[in-house]
Amino acid sequence: MKSYLILDGYNLVGALGRYATRTTGSLDDSRELLTNDALKAAGWIGREIILVFDAARGSEPARTELRAGGAVRVVYSALGESADDEIECLLRTLDGSVTVCTGDFALQRTALASGAARATPREFADLLDELPAVTRNPERPFRARVRDRLSPEVLRSLEELRRKAEGG
Repeated sequence: MKSYLILDGYNLVGALGRYATRTTGSLDDSRELLTNDALKAAGWIGREIILVFDAARGSEPARTELRAGGAVRVVYSALGESADDEIECLLRTLDGSVTVCTGDFALQRTALASGAARATPREFADLLDELPAVTRNPERPFRARVRDRLSPEVLRSLEELRRKAEGG
């Protein structure tokens, strides 16, 4: 059975200081940081994350972007529809375990009434804090290397083979 975590995008941006525009510089940057955090969390929790942004006042039609092979689905609501409307529609159509992360009390109640669980923005922040440090720090690139998993003896043998192949 599939398991989903639905994030009320702009609600999280407004509720958590790490996404405040005074910290990120712009609403676009806040949205991108939240999307990146969702990608990191998806790999850690093993649930599909659906990140919903309100585009009710925008001029574009609804759209969905799949990130990381579908591990994160970024949904922008349609003109005249709120993120809450989109989340309520998802609650009716998703088959599996669903948790809605929002600070909106009315949406939390709707989620609970539909059989879903609810989580608060603080709980999402706590989840991010629990991620391994290497996934939390985008300033420090991480590159997994095979050599980090090999014993010193195997490394020495491979180095000898490399030197013989080079003729030295």
